[in-house]
Parts: sequence; structure tokens; C-alpha cells
Amino acid sequence: MIAARNASLLTGTAIFLALIGSAGSSLAQGLALEEIVVTAQRRTSTLLEAPIAVSAFDANEIERRQSFNVVDIVNNVPNLIGNNNIGQGTATTVFLRGVGTTESIVTVDPGLGFYIDDLYIARQGVNNFSLFDVERVEVLRGPQGTLYGRNTNAGAIKVVTKKPSDEREFAGELSYGRFDRLNAKASVNGALSDIAFARLTGFTQQGNGYTKIRATGDDVNDRNTFGARGQLRLLPTDTVTWDLSIDWSNSRQAGLYAKDVAGITRPFDGDLFTVDSSIDTKNIGRTWGMSSNLTWDINEDMSLQSISGWRNTYQEWNLDLTDQPVSIFNLYTINDSDQLSQEFKLSGTAADGDLEYVAGVFYFEENSFSFIGDEINLRITDTIRVPLPFFGRDYDVNVKSYAAFTELTYSINDRLRLIAGARITKEEKELDLTQRVGGPVGLSSQSNIIGWNSDTLRALGTPTELDFSEFTPRLGLQYDIDDDVNVYAMFTRGFKSGGWAARTNNPAEVTPFKPEIVDNYELGLKSSLLDGQVRLNLDAFYYDYTDLFNTGTGASGNFIVATNDAEVYGLEGEITARINENLDIFGNFGLQDAKYKNVDPELAGTVVGAELQRVPKFNSQLGFSYVQPVSSDWDLRVTADYNYSGSHFTNLQNTPEAKSGTIDLVTAAINLEANDGSISYGISCRNCIDDEYISQSLDFRGLGFITVYPGEPATWLFTIKTNL
Repeated sequence: MIAARNASLLTGTAIFLALIGSAGSSLAQGLALEEIVVTAQRRTSTLLEAPIAVSAFDANEIERRQSFNVVDIVNNVPNLIGNNNIGQGTATTVFLRGVGTTESIVTVDPGLGFYIDDLYIARQGVNNFSLFDVERVEVLRGPQGTLYGRNTNAGAIKVVTKKPSDEREFAGELSYGRFDRLNAKASVNGALSDIAFARLTGFTQQGNGYTKIRATGDDVNDRNTFGARGQLRLLPTDTVTWDLSIDWSNSRQAGLYAKDVAGITRPFDGDLFTVDSSIDTKNIGRTWGMSSNLTWDINEDMSLQSISGWRNTYQEWNLDLTDQPVSIFNLYTINDSDQLSQEFKLSGTAADGDLEYVAGVFYFEENSFSFIGDEINLRITDTIRVPLPFFGRDYDVNVKSYAAFTELTYSINDRLRLIAGARITKEEKELDLTQRVGGPVGLSSQSNIIGWNSDTLRALGTPTELDFSEFTPRLGLQYDIDDDVNVYAMFTRGFKSGGWAARTNNPAEVTPFKPEIVDNYELGLKSSLLDGQVRLNLDAFYYDYTDLFNTGTGASGNFIVATNDAEVYGLEGEITARINENLDIFGNFGLQDAKYKNVDPELAGTVVGAELQRVPKFNSQLGFSYVQPVSSDWDLRVTADYNYSGSHFTNLQNTPEAKSGTIDLVTAAINLEANDGSISYGISCRNCIDDEYISQSLDFRGLGFITVYPGEPATWLFTIKTNL
């Protein structure tokens, strides 16, 4: 393993050296890369200036790398692993530097923050957002506890949409491809008056699935999604900008079907895309929200911003977790959450420009309802099952969170800057839980027989109200070696909210867990080399993790909580090189390792494996974009990239059958483009070599099955785009 890891490191290093050398040979052409602007520090700066590990992609890069949804971004970011959550096409499970969660229950919060236009999305049930009409996407790697707050221990993914302007514009896109995939997108922009501008966007994604049910021949894992967004920008004065937005999306699918690979009830046939389930599953996910972003430039050195938002997220699904002709375990779920947030943020400069500051206060409220129903048919033989009574649980979780934060950057001299920040968060959570037994099977519990409720929990000594107060600081130095190269050293603390482990029918197993705390020590380099033709960024990090939360499956089919201390460390690099006026080359690599510091001896080796899940030791990407003029009006663009990820465990138990396998993904596209940008025609493919790998898994060996979810097979699309 050590030899393989060293070989991977040498390969990655050789790639980067080759890229720099190739760009250097073209230095005389003086072709600089476009400057990337980010808001990772809650204020505008260039990627070069920001002392933070951040990957940023503008609209052109998003298109060229075929990133249709949020989950598609993951291959372009070092040490980021992401895919659809278990059985759910609308939900994204993301692990960044080994930190994340697969849990979707409302008593547990995600570990990575999702943001649309600076508004936090609390639930990961409907977070696989379409990346159409988007200005850029930023992926902040590492804990962001100071400026972004709770539940950003892994980092943050920020989607920044295109804003209305005074230009008349129409953009449209239509594509068709394998599995009858049909995508249609359109946006229109224009001025309503001298001070009011509007933008309207709509999209749909349709298509059949890539998995077949053996008994019926039906295709499943289909796509059926619609969405729209309307935006209004008002400029009442020269110093005030007011952005208003409303968005909606709705997805209805037949769910994602798993494959049983255990070989216990029947031999595994080796085909991950043909299943034996007899259950008709569905996955409904919808979300809609409203936002207001009001900015007042008080003077040239000071700006006040009010960011307000409300969102509802609704998810309804049933899953056959077992892939059996006669099912063993079917799961029914409804999640319905309303969230409200308000932030006031003051930013600017002082002390003759030597001090840059951001300060603000934040309020967040969330009211969530969840229903979870367990239909269990005990296995007697391969075809005989004995049904247990239907167990249904109703959850009501109310959350209130308050915070105050600041971050200061002080220029000690022309080259050296001190960065200091802090956030104080206070949080209150309440849980009301009722379990019912019996009644009809389905997406509700209609039984009048109450097995237990919140009074039972309190009688057992389990608190149904939790309060947390956390202080999350940030402290570091940034030094400019010259105008184009700087280095930084940073300490940052992150905080993920505690909650209740409540995916159980046993009240004694409803246990509260403490917040996760991570201390991140990071060294970084930002550079623009060879007259701007090469952009090279490097980061080394070390995490000291306290109370890392996970859930795993026990022998009896129950979910068991494990909170352990851990450490994670690694090295990341990103590079883009402009070889000449026609050719850009890009790449990244990530090296990482992780280990638990302590594991309960009763859980070690059964519920908790020796390795952290979803931590490939090495991952990398290498790609290019080449443009060749074919006439005075037309260009031919060819883009391709290769993504590699080492084999890693996809569950807490480290089940050998559920190891991902080495992942080799090739993405490619050929486009004929009018050089005025008005129209283009293209053909593209994803996973072009049809690599087969595992993205998710569930180990219920004690009940007779281990199910896995494969990654999406090879797909291709024909696409026409217009921009008028």
C-alpha cells in the first residue's frame, strides 16, 4: 500500500511539473488566465488573494466540465467525494477531507454547508441543485466556523446565480442522449425600467433509468425534474442594490434501486444494474424559497448588507433496502422542513486601507417534521417471510440558532497580514417523538397504538431539549513573497451541531450526542506564475477531530451510534496552465489519510471499521480544453478530463463487499461554436469508458443482505445551445 501511495504521489507530481514546464515554453506569448473573483471570505477578493483553500468555477468552466448538478462538481475538487444519498436522486451525500454524513433524519444535521446566494440550506434531502444560469460555484475546503458558522466542518459549497441586468438576453439549451435523457433549459433577462431589472430561469431533466428489474424488465433510477427561478434587481439609489428571488423545483423518480451482493440468500450474479426487488419505490423531492439581499454602500469604505431567506424542503420516499423477490426491509420516509434566516453584515476597510473587516449577527430558525416507517419481514427461508407489525415514528424538531461573528485582516506591512476572526453561536433544540405500532403499511402511521413517546424518553433520563454554545476562532498569517505568490498559515475551528440518534424503534437507543468540534491547522500557497499563464495552489492540512458522529447498522438490523475522536491529514493541489491561445490544461490532486483515536471496544470491528469511510488515499484529475478555429465564424472546441480515485470504504463498518473499487472516470465533449457565442452544437459523454464502481452501501448481514448502489454508467448527450 505504501509503495502504491508513493507511486501515485510521484505520478501526480510529474503531471504538475510537466504542466508548468509546458506553459513555460510558451511564455513568450504572454497569455494570462482570466482572474477568478470569489466571496469565500464574505467579501469580494481574487482567488489569489484569499488565504483559504477554495476551488472556484465560473459559468464557462461549469459548462466545459459538464457539471449539470451540484453532485457533478465533486470530480473537479481534490479530496471531495460525493454522490446521491442512499436511494435518493434529489439528495447529495458529500464527504470532504473525510468529513460528511449519510444520515438524512431531521434529528441529525449535515456536516457540509450548502449555500445559494449566501443563504444556508439546512437539509440535504433536496440539495442536488441544477447548475444552470449560474455565475460561479465555490467549494470551500475545511471548517468554516467563523464566517459561515454551524454545520460547516467539512466546508461549504456556494452556488452564486447570475443576477438581473439591463441587457436584453435569452439563453436556451436542449439536449438528448442515452437512456432517453432529455434536458431543456432557458433564461430570459431584461430591464423593466431604469432602476428595475428581471431574470427568469426554467429547466427540466427527464429520462429513463439505467437499472432493470429482472422480473418485470422495467427500467428504474429514472429522472423527472422541473424547476424555475425568478429574480428582481432594484437600484433605488446609486448606493443601494436590492436583489429579490423566488425559486421552486420538483422531482419525481422511481427511487434508486440497490443490489444485494452478500450472497447469503442467493448467489451474487455480478450484475450491479439488474435487481430482484418486487417493490415499486418512489422518491418525491421538492423545495421552494424566497430571499432578499439588500446592500447599502454607506460610503467608499463601508457597506451594510441584510440577507433574509425562507425555504421549505419536502421529501417523500420509500425504499426496498434488500433487493429480494420477497422483501425483508422496506423503509418509508417523509421529511418536511421550514427554515427562516436573517443576517446583517457590515464590511469595509479602515486605518487608511490597512484594515479589512467583516462583522455581523445571524439568526436561524427551523421547524421540521419527519415520519419514518419500518416494514420488516423476518426471513425464514429465501422465499418465506414473517411480517412484523408496522413501526411508524413521528418526529418534530425545532431549532433556534443565534450568532455574532467578525473577521479582521490587518496589514502589518506591505507583505505581511494578520487574519483574526471569531464567532459565538448559541443554539436551542427541541424534540417531540411518538412511535406507533401496527396499522396499514405506508407513508403514515394510522395506528392508535402508541408504543412510546417523548414522555418515555424523559422517564429514561433522555433529554428532549438541548442547548449548545460554541466559540469558533480563526487566526493566521499571510505573507506575499511577491505580487504573484503568497503563503499562509491558518488555524480554524469548526462546529457541527449535536442532536439525537433516533433512527430506532427502541426508546433506550434514542440517545443525544454532543457537537462535533474540529481544529484545523493549515499551510497554503497561492500563486500566479509565468506572467499569469499558470495558476498553482497548494494546501496541507491537519484535523484534530472531537466526537465525530456516525451511524452504522447492527446485527439485528438496528442503527447504532458511534462518536469517536479522529485525525485527518493531507495535501491538495490545483493547477491551470494556458499553453497557448488555443489550449488550456487543468488538474488537481489530493492525498489524505485518517484514523480514529479511540473506538468503543464493543463496536470495533463490527459497527466501526478500522478506517474512516470515504477517504481515498489518492485522487486526481487531469484535463484540457482546446479550441481550433474552423472558419471566420466558427470554432471547434474539444474538452476532456480523466478523474481517478483510489478504492475506499463506502460505509462505517468497512464492509469488504462494499468497497468502492478504483474509480476511473473519463469525461469528454466536442462542440462546434459560433465565435460570437450565439449558438453551439455538441456531443458529450460522461463516464465514457463505462467504469463500474460502488458509491453507497448498507450492511445488514444479520438480516441476510448487503446492498450497494453503483455509480452511474456511461452516458452521452447531443446538445444545442443558443444565447441571443
